Order: sequence, then C-alpha cells, then structure tokens
Amino acid sequence: MKSRPDFFTLVTFLDEYRRRRMHKKWFQRLLLSYLPIIFVVSLSLLLMTYLTLSEMSKKSALRANEMLSRDIMQSVEVSLRGIDAMLSKAIMDNGPIRQLFEPLPAQQRQYADYQASLALSDLAADNPMIHSLYVYRVDDNTIITPSTFTGLDHFGDKEFIGQQVTNFAPFKWTVRREYRKEAGERPTDVVSLVKFAKLSDKSLIVVNVAAGSLDKLMREMSGLSINFLDLVDQEGHLIASRDLTDSPKTASSHPSGKEWSNIRSDYTGWTLRSGAYQASIAEWVSSLFYVWIAVGFLVVALCIVWLVYATRRNYKPIRNFADKVADYSVQQGDKAAHTEKLDEFQYIETVFEQLLDRSSLLQEQNKENLDYRKLHVFRNMIEGAASVRKDGWASELEQLGFSDTYSGLIAAVVEIDRYADFVARYNSRDQYLLKQALRAVVMEISESSPFLVWPEWVSRHQLAVLYFYKDAAEQDENAIQQCEQLRTWVEQNLSFTVTVGIGNRISRIEDASETYKNALRALHYKSSLGINRLIMPNDLVSKPQGEIFMQLHIIRAICQSFRSGDSEWEGRFHELCNTLDSNMFSHEDLLNMLNYLVYHLHKEMLELPEEHREIWETAAYPKLQLILEREETAAEIYAEFFRVLLDASAQIRELRESKNSYNLIHSVKQYIGEHFMNPDLSLSHLSEEFGLNSSYLSRLFKEAFGVNFVDYVTRIRIEKAEELLQNTEKAVQDVAVAVGYTNARTFIRVFKKLKGSTPGSFRNE
Repeated sequence: MKSRPDFFTLVTFLDEYRRRRMHKKWFQRLLLSYLPIIFVVSLSLLLMTYLTLSEMSKKSALRANEMLSRDIMQSVEVSLRGIDAMLSKAIMDNGPIRQLFEPLPAQQRQYADYQASLALSDLAADNPMIHSLYVYRVDDNTIITPSTFTGLDHFGDKEFIGQQVTNFAPFKWTVRREYRKEAGERPTDVVSLVKFAKLSDKSLIVVNVAAGSLDKLMREMSGLSINFLDLVDQEGHLIASRDLTDSPKTASSHPSGKEWSNIRSDYTGWTLRSGAYQASIAEWVSSLFYVWIAVGFLVVALCIVWLVYATRRNYKPIRNFADKVADYSVQQGDKAAHTEKLDEFQYIETVFEQLLDRSSLLQEQNKENLDYRKLHVFRNMIEGAASVRKDGWASELEQLGFSDTYSGLIAAVVEIDRYADFVARYNSRDQYLLKQALRAVVMEISESSPFLVWPEWVSRHQLAVLYFYKDAAEQDENAIQQCEQLRTWVEQNLSFTVTVGIGNRISRIEDASETYKNALRALHYKSSLGINRLIMPNDLVSKPQGEIFMQLHIIRAICQSFRSGDSEWEGRFHELCNTLDSNMFSHEDLLNMLNYLVYHLHKEMLELPEEHREIWETAAYPKLQLILEREETAAEIYAEFFRVLLDASAQIRELRESKNSYNLIHSVKQYIGEHFMNPDLSLSHLSEEFGLNSSYLSRLFKEAFGVNFVDYVTRIRIEKAEELLQNTEKAVQDVAVAVGYTNARTFIRVFKKLKGSTPGSFRNE
C-alpha cells in the first residue's frame, strides 16, 4: 500500500465484493457440500470399526469357548479316570473284593460276601459321582451290590451283563444307557465302566456314573445360558448336556445351533461340542465381515471423489477473489504480488498483514488491561469501596464478562501455611508458578460447579476466592466442599499446606466486603484452631474468647520463678499453655501475649549477674524471637518455647551450682519457703540464723536470684496467699496472718500492688 487513500479504496472494493457475494450464501453451499461427505465417511468408518471390533470379539469368544470346553472335558476325564483307577486298585488290592472269587465254605462265603458288599459301599461313598456299582460272580451267577445279594435272573441290569460277558472288545466307558437295579424300577441314565474282576471265569465289576452328574458338572463350570454344551459319544449320541432334562435325547433331537468348538477325549473317545443356540442378526452381519469391509472402502473411495469435486467447485469463488486482490496489488505496485511462491491466500495476507498485526497488538493490550481491571474491581469489592458506575457492581461485573444474575456469594481466603518456610524453600520464580498453579486448581475444581468462582491473589500469602451463587436454593456446603477439595489436593500434591477461612453467605454483591472480612477474621484464629484445615464462622464459637489481661499475672509469676531458678516456672508455664488452649485467641493476640512474656523474661534476666545474662542473651532470647516469627500454631510455639526455656534454665542452674555460695543461698531459700509466715522474717533474722553479715547475705541473694530479699519474700507470701484465697474460705485478715502479715491493710495494699486487684476481688474472680 502506497498511501492511506489506497487502503480505503481496497476496503471499499472488498466491501462491495462481499455484498455481491452475499446472495449466493456461500456458507450454506460449503455446509451442504461437506456435511453429507463427513456424515457418510464417519458412518462408514464407524461401521467398519464396529465390524472389526465385532470380529475381534467373536474370535476372542471362540478362543474363550474353546478353552472352557477343554477345561470341562479335562474335568470330566479326570473324574472318570479317578473312578477307573479306583476300580483297578480295588480289584488288585481290596481284600474283601478279592475273596469274592476264592473258594470258601458256605458259612464263610456268606460272611465274605457281606464284607465285599461293605467294601463296595465304601468305594461308592468315596466318590460322589458314582451312582451305583456291583460285582457279577460267574461261578454262582450272583450279583453283589453295596446293599444286596441277588441272582442274575432277578437283577434289573442282566441284559447289560450278558452283553459284556460276550464282548471281546477292550472295556471302555459305555454310551449313555438305562440302568435298573430291579425289574420294573424306573430307569436311570448312566454311563458305565466294566472290568474283569476275575479274568479266568470272566467275573465282572461294573461301576455306573449318572449322566445327571455329568450334566451338573458341566453346568457348574459354565454359567452362560446363551451357549450349548453337548457331550456325545463316537456315534454322535448325546451322553450329557448342560441343559439336558431327565428324558433321554439324542444329539439330533437336542436343540443346538452353530458349533464353535469340538473337543475329543482320547481316553473315552467322547466329544464335547459347544456353540451358540441360534444365529442372531448380528451373527449374520458378522458372517459377511469381509463383504461389509469392502463395501465400506468403496463408500470411502466414492466420498473422496465427491470431496474433490465439491472442493473444486467451492474453491472457484476463493480463486476469483484472490485473483482480484492480486490484480489490485499489481495496480498498486506491490512487488510481492509478482512472487510466484506466494499462493492466493498469501496475496491477501500481504494486503492485510499490517492491519492484522496492529489488531493483534491491540487485543493483547486489551487482555492485559482487562486482567488489571478485574483485579482492581475485585479489590474494590472485597474492600467495600463504592462502584465507579452509577448502576453498581452488577454493571461492573457484566462489563468484565460476568453476565449472569447472582443471588448471593460467599468469600473464602486461602492462606499458605508457614509462609516463611515457603519463601526460604523456593525462589521468586517458583513461588510465582506455585501460586498460579494454586489459582488454576481453584478454577479447575469449580468447572462442574453450579456457581461462578473468581479467585485473585490479594497478598503475598493469601488467595481470595468469591463464590457467586446463581440460584438462591443452592446450599453453602457446595462451596465448603470445594474448599475442602482444594485443601486436600494441596496437601497431597504440593510440599506445603493451606488453611482456608470461609465467610458467611450474603445476598447482595455490594456486601462482598462483609463476607471477605469474616473469612479474614476466621484466619486470625488459625493459631488456636490449627493449620491445614477449613475455618468457618461457627468454628469461632467452639471455644470461649480469651482475654489477654487475665493471663498477665501468670506471665509475671513465670518470669519471677524463672529468674530465681525456681522449678515452679515449669508448672506455671504449662498452666498458661492449658489456659490459652482452652480459650480462643487471634494470632495477633497470641503473639502480643508471648511477646509480653519474652519482654518480661528479658527484663527480669537483666537483673541477674553478667554471666547469667550472657546465657540468656545467647541461648534463649534470640531463639524465642525467631520462634515467634516462624511458627504459626499455638501448640508449636508452646513446645518450642518450653524447650528453649528449659535448656536455658538448666545452663543457669548449672552455673549457680558451680559457685561456693550456692548451697548457702539454697539453704536460705529453703528456710524462707518454710518460715515465710513468720512476721519477724528479715535480713537480720537470717543473719542471726545463718551467722552471716546482713549486707553480705543481701548481696549474695541479689546475685543468685536477681531480686532483693524483701521483694522475694513478698512474692512468696503473695503466692501462698493466692492459694489460700482460691482453695479455702478463710477471711482476708486470717489469710494475711497466715502468710506473715500482722496488719491486714498492709497485706491488702501489697496484694493489690502485685496482682492488680484486692484479695476480695481476686477471690470473686
């Protein structure tokens, strides 16, 4: 383009060309040209895929069916082989059965037959598949069964015995036949195995297996009812079937379908046939697999021809448009238009390249400005600032893309736990990436939620989230559940944890600052309630609100006991911790209280000799300040405080014990603890008691405990007075006398000076 008017000339030309082409509805032409192609090709590919998967499934089913048939045939064969082996072993090794064929006197013969009957009964009991078995003794034409002795003429299976006696073929399992124990009895379908019990006279032993047992075995191993399983003999007669009824049938009369597998047993000569009962339409379609595949490829080829034709026809207007743009470029003297390597779209691109680049730049700038605008609006909403638009926040949100109407919202503040450790562990880039990942997780969790979620980082360690409800009937638990999912995800996938403060639900967007402040207020009590959890407004009433000034006297007592080396400071420290645990304190109040403890400890320790102060200032004081900076939960702070103080106390005690005057001062301290109620207890009294100069004793006392004698005795007396006021009903005057004060007014004045209240008020509290 040579000039601005030339550009507008081109735009005018293109606009005129567009209006001329409007009536041809080119979009509809493209749609009608390609949609049928896509539909037909997709349908063909889906059909081919279905047929391929169906064929693969069919082959897999055939293999599975064959494996099942082999397992069933193997189980049948194993069962029959076991019976065969048992029968052979009985013939060879069973004494009572062998005695059946030995010449014995008549009396012994009857007993031997009875023992053989019992042996046959044991054999039948050992194998549940055995229906019946008996022995035929040729010498006297006697049949011995597990329950009876009978002659051959009266036995129901005599025809079968007659056939087997004259049979010279090797004995195998017979075909399915009918067995009667007695004439006129209802027959049972069985398969039989016959063996010579005595080869010399062809005495037989016969075992019968009920065909129903084989049916049951096949049913137990195959639970599918859509397939058939038939066990047939060498001639195709049915022996057993999974679905066979009690009436005898042959293979020809048994309902069957397409055979899938045919497994033959080398042991019995039987064959297990399996397959589907009836061929469905899907089976018929699957049988023509290759025909359908060929048809599918043919359809795809025709669609390709159709696609080429439609593309050439629809491409013609584009080509004409590109030619006109190229002609215009040549007229304007654009050298790029003469380059043969450029196609028609590149001709158009050379004309609009600058315009598109400028448009892209403007879009990026607008997107960046939109992000800043959203953050600005977000901060104004949660801080309670007024909207810059006359119609309120709804209009502001609509301008930012939030076009729906909202019935209310809940604010949540996600705070990174132990942020000092987080900063020490990660560099600035990693911190930024982790924070963005946390914001992205909030958005991802809310993708399927029924409300809109808007997260923004409002400080270095706090991510504020607004949950906008579209329907007033939606429950608050939905937002709470999402916050719990976020907390769990961070705990399981990142190396830090978060605590989430949740505000109350409000109905007006203009009141967003209220729910946000409630969420922040919930986080203020993280020290008392713990980290890595959700803190909701109702959690703040789970414990009573603690008051700082109520703990000041315990703190002063701890400091005085610690300075004097009295081990009572440990119990009082635990008492303070238990009191703080049983009440609710904000993190700021807790820090103020513990800072007050550190301040008074430091103040008390400065009164000790230099070597004692050095231990405090190197081994305890800086560590306590570091604990207050790093730890977040009350339990962690208490434990670390106690560890540091216990270590410093041990070092100071060791230093005191190393001095020669330690035993003397310890004795003086013990004497004071036992005689504090003596009104005459003074330095002069102690000097006479221990034979020391009062000035020297006062100096030793000051060096050892960092406090003068009078203050120490006063503290001991007031502490004992506290115990009496709390645990007894004595009058204040009696308590004063009990702790060494003869004048009750003096006692009240001293008590109020140290405890901040009179003895009577202290007892009432």
